Amino acid sequence: MQEPPTAPAPASGRRASAASRRCTPPYNYELGVDLREQMTLCDAGDVFTIPANLEKSFDQISKGVSHVFSSGALPIMLGGDHSIGFPCVRGIAECTSKRIGIIHFDRHIDIQEKDLDERMHTTPWYWATNLPNVSPKNLVQLGIGGWQVPRYGVQEARKRGTNVLTIDDIEKIGLEKAAEIALELAWKDADAVYISFDVDSIDCGFVPGTGWPEPGGFLPREALKILGLVAAEGLCGLEVVEVSPPYDTSDITALFATRVVVEALGSMLAHGKLGSHKHMIDKPVSF
Repeated sequence: MQEPPTAPAPASGRRASAASRRCTPPYNYELGVDLREQMTLCDAGDVFTIPANLEKSFDQISKGVSHVFSSGALPIMLGGDHSIGFPCVRGIAECTSKRIGIIHFDRHIDIQEKDLDERMHTTPWYWATNLPNVSPKNLVQLGIGGWQVPRYGVQEARKRGTNVLTIDDIEKIGLEKAAEIALELAWKDADAVYISFDVDSIDCGFVPGTGWPEPGGFLPREALKILGLVAAEGLCGLEVVEVSPPYDTSDITALFATRVVVEALGSMLAHGKLGSHKHMIDKPVSF
């Protein structure tokens, strides 16, 4: 019997989220936060993309994100391919004259100019930090390392003066200090911070459902700890990327991706920062 086609990454995240709600309510014991009681959450559905045309897909994504951001809502994007990092940040950046910092969880540096002559999943931060109000000096990358970090990406990061903390760096200085450094650098002269969370920043033994598995990454609890600390200062957007359902096992990668979302939301709620991005929206768009 032929197996049914695998659902795309956003659908797998929705399924994992629904399954977790059946088991337990969206209440966090440590934070004392209940997402149902303290916020309004709306699933705006999928952005219509054209898989054979990256640039038109990027335009669609930017329009969708800018529409949500202009409404005053906090945009949260669930995705597969990390190429969406550039159009998602662009969608926010075009709605504001304010400056945006980026905290990026990943094993890969993703800042080369092109890959196979296109802008794709290895290039988002080259293009995002070309935007006039997104400085490379405010890009902080956490967990970079291993055998899939190309030299030209490293060279570009050094040329632009971005900030990289490897797994070894974080292990030496500790999770709290790593979060402190990330916040200091991402927020320096910036007005808001965007988080990009690539699930392959986690050791591949815990997240099989990704296209670029890499041993030696974060333990889930380590990444969630840092995420909660940096989200506590407030965000202007959040993306969770590189979930690949065909490779997943029992939706455990999708479940972790949804945990990233609720961890960030819970931290912002607990610290009174949910909605703190609204002061940025001085150039709302309409379509």
